[in-house]
Amino acid sequence: MRPLRLYKLNDTVLSIKGNASGFLNGITSNGLDAPLNAFLNQHGRIIATVRQKKISDNEFLISVPAISVDGLLKHLERYVKLSHVQIAPSAYRTFIDLDSFQTVWDDKPHMNSVSEDEFVLFRLDHQVPLMGVDYQADEFILNVHEDDYVSYTKGCFLGQEPVAKVHNRAQPSRRLIVGFEDQCPSQEAAKMTSKVKDPQSGRIKGFVFVSNRSS
Repeated sequence: MRPLRLYKLNDTVLSIKGNASGFLNGITSNGLDAPLNAFLNQHGRIIATVRQKKISDNEFLISVPAISVDGLLKHLERYVKLSHVQIAPSAYRTFIDLDSFQTVWDDKPHMNSVSEDEFVLFRLDHQVPLMGVDYQADEFILNVHEDDYVSYTKGCFLGQEPVAKVHNRAQPSRRLIVGFEDQCPSQEAAKMTSKVKDPQSGRIKGFVFVSNRSS
């Protein structure tokens, strides 16, 4: 059997217990059966994007970028008190399987079996930006990738009104794409993230925000 090609994410896994489904459904932007989700403020701006795993209706695991943990917990304080849920660190860790593109959740330690450059190239090839690396907190969620993080059929959620307004009536002012450094204006190229040499063309590519006004 071919060994798994795993890369450990720099995330903290939190366990949410109690009325976990009801709590998450009202405060996150995506359906609870999706692999990815987002916590937004009332303006549709990102508090944290997460990976999620349903254990039961009463327990979910969320994998939170380490840079976002404190901000997310502070954001959730008042909602936790009202919803009677408990949030605590979990022993689980999260890995990306480069062959299946899936998140692997495991409570046992693993070593990375792929290099940093190999993982970055995988992310660029499959449009997988990371929060804290390629975009930051307070970014409008539709600037990143709405298909991954937003459901328009799940019902109300915090930040829904501005998100739906932009989705239905306009377009985000900018969007995160994968581009080649030599094709970007100098200002965009200077802000490019996750840069790596493309093995096919030999050119440098990475994630970059581009204006929608020119598209």
